[in-house]
Amino acid sequence: MIKDILLVVENSAHANPIIRAAVTMAERMTATLTIEVLTASPLLIPALAPMTTMYVPDWSMAEDEADQIKAISASVAGSSAVIRVLGLRDDAMSLARRAGRAGPIADLVVMGGEADWETQWLRRRASETIIMGAGTPLLILAGAHALPPVLNAVLGWKDSPEARRAVHDLAALAEPGAKVSVVTVGTAADDDRASDESADEVVRHLIRRGLLAERKSITSPELSDTETLEAFALEEAADLLAIGAFGHSRLREVMFGGVTRSLLDKVRLPLLLSR
Repeated sequence: MIKDILLVVENSAHANPIIRAAVTMAERMTATLTIEVLTASPLLIPALAPMTTMYVPDWSMAEDEADQIKAISASVAGSSAVIRVLGLRDDAMSLARRAGRAGPIADLVVMGGEADWETQWLRRRASETIIMGAGTPLLILAGAHALPPVLNAVLGWKDSPEARRAVHDLAALAEPGAKVSVVTVGTAADDDRASDESADEVVRHLIRRGLLAERKSITSPELSDTETLEAFALEEAADLLAIGAFGHSRLREVMFGGVTRSLLDKVRLPLLLSR
């Protein structure tokens, strides 16, 4: 049961749609919503963050932060949900390290996709920091739409501690009786027999939780594992795609790519990342 939501946004007009979506979620779940507003030092060229940071006195950044907090607080004042708005300001590099970890404790951290952030570097680094260090599942919303009641979900499964955490986080979000497809991607030659066997145990566990779970094994010679999993979720019209995040080290994913980073780069449906 989700009763405490933390939304992380950038101090920018781009954040308005995702704020509305998070408020809608909080109202539906009768949850408390904390909005954490990140105010970074101005950038000459946002696309080159964090290398183009300009020096600005702290008092000036504090005024900018206070103005945004006031504006957001006014915009959500009519909501039936309990909402608080907090600020966090620093240079872009430090903000990325502190995002989602500066104090608020939540059941779920929420962020928007590319369109909801002006500084894409900050979005990527903040999301990775939250996944790696917050100890709380991260939900990325696609197109700034609120997460609907989860009646149809896909769990990308490859047996790991991160994937096992995703099972429990998904169960907390899914509606009673929801359909859950437990999906393994690849072929028998991919050294995934253990994942196939454990996927059956995941199905049994989810059924005991009152969910309509079934196992699927899919492969596509034309697509990467990420593309295959995402395409399956879209074809199934899933309300949510859940995975265990950064099963490999983040450095390895940065150097060689991986499912987590690929899904984070362009979010096409609500994405739940657990670690």
